[in-house]
Amino acid sequence: MNTPTPGYADVVIGTQYGDEGKARVIDDMAAAYDIIARFNGGSNAGHTVEAQGIRLALRQVPSAVLYPDKILYVGSGCVIDVEQLKEETDTIKGHGIILSGRLKFSSQAGLVQPHHKIIDAIIGGTIGTTKNGIGPAYADRAIRMHENQITNIRLGDVLDAPEKFLEAIKQNYYQAAAQYRFADHGLEIDIDAKIKALKTSFDEVKEYIEMDTLFLQKRCEAGAKILFEGAQSFMLDVNKGSVPYVTSSPTNAAAAYSGGDLPPKYHRKTIGVAKAVMSRVGYGPFTSEMGGTESEQYCMKIDAAGVPVYNRDNEKTLDPAALIGSDFAFEMGQAFRIYSREYGTVTGRPRRVGHLDLVQLGYAIAVNGIDEIVLTKCDLLLHYVDTAGGDIPLVTKYMLDGKEIDYVPGATNAYGRVEPGYETVSGFSQDVGEVKEFSNLPETLQSLIGLIEQKTNCAVRGVSVGPNRSQYIPKENA
Repeated sequence: MNTPTPGYADVVIGTQYGDEGKARVIDDMAAAYDIIARFNGGSNAGHTVEAQGIRLALRQVPSAVLYPDKILYVGSGCVIDVEQLKEETDTIKGHGIILSGRLKFSSQAGLVQPHHKIIDAIIGGTIGTTKNGIGPAYADRAIRMHENQITNIRLGDVLDAPEKFLEAIKQNYYQAAAQYRFADHGLEIDIDAKIKALKTSFDEVKEYIEMDTLFLQKRCEAGAKILFEGAQSFMLDVNKGSVPYVTSSPTNAAAAYSGGDLPPKYHRKTIGVAKAVMSRVGYGPFTSEMGGTESEQYCMKIDAAGVPVYNRDNEKTLDPAALIGSDFAFEMGQAFRIYSREYGTVTGRPRRVGHLDLVQLGYAIAVNGIDEIVLTKCDLLLHYVDTAGGDIPLVTKYMLDGKEIDYVPGATNAYGRVEPGYETVSGFSQDVGEVKEFSNLPETLQSLIGLIEQKTNCAVRGVSVGPNRSQYIPKENA
């Protein structure tokens, strides 16, 4: 009897503050794998894929959905909003994409309950959450029980004993309504109607729940190749990021195995994704931000109802060509945001933008043991030639309280005091969107990539020069 050769797992994570184009990279890489798996986050993790004339804004389904032969697995480290999932799967199926038999959610993944979103609306504004209830869902996972009532309710629990756990969800709402004074905030809901809607959605998506808790391990032992897809990004890690301006789950590469339901012995390598012009959603330190505090306040401004004051529609009236050459960094940042469509997939909120920070990138590479990186949105670097300086600035030095450091400070206030030091690379005017070979990229862009490798001690695997699959350029034969 021949024993099958075991497969392996690779991990892809964002190395910055999110929106690096992980979905784009996953889509490029997916053909070489059998299973694409998520291990953290929930419906707060918007990501967009484009191929074959289809553009999908995904929130809970893995990015390789456009590959009909790939299994899509969502691990126990995630929390699931089943009503939103029904809407998402309906949209996907509306494009003729088959999900039955290939989309699988771990039965141990947590359920986002009605009270979680209301709590998030009450307490999440200070740190700029998406108000999707993700943090409260993870909090209830840690609390486990409250006054003899189970708070950590999982997909498999509801599938196994729906009446028992739907009643528990209702009781959890009543407890939270009293504790957080929903009525005082005008946020009470008809919980019976909500439970009915939740059950309807659950019944529509329950076919995707995988009850075999060894599913992924069995597949890998039989030879399957697995690609783990990280949601959010490393600098938003609940432990390693700038607390409290972080997400609610671990986003580091090691979490792929605890949250993705596979032993780490199958790990082969880690790929990091970095964006040539960085962005960040939410409050928190951002050393290279164009416009600094002014930019942060602008992007995070909300009205009395907690809705972002500025969004992609507001900035459609602006002329990026007029702003890009401004002497004011804030206006230059607006131009880069417009050119790069840097707006939240979930909220539409403008993302804060900044220059590429190689100290931060080197830190992310070291902590996660990243083997190679993909640099995305290199086509955006073209616009630097139209700035007042004309060069591309890169952060290569951190100064904290007068001393140079080579790491990201563990204290949030300290990180806010970091002063960046820059090196520059000459701007270029060549449109790189149609370039197919690495050697045909502008020499100044090749020099920039060489500087990244030198400063971070990590190889660049390839670069993307646009959103389409054909606009990825591998570097291996350069």
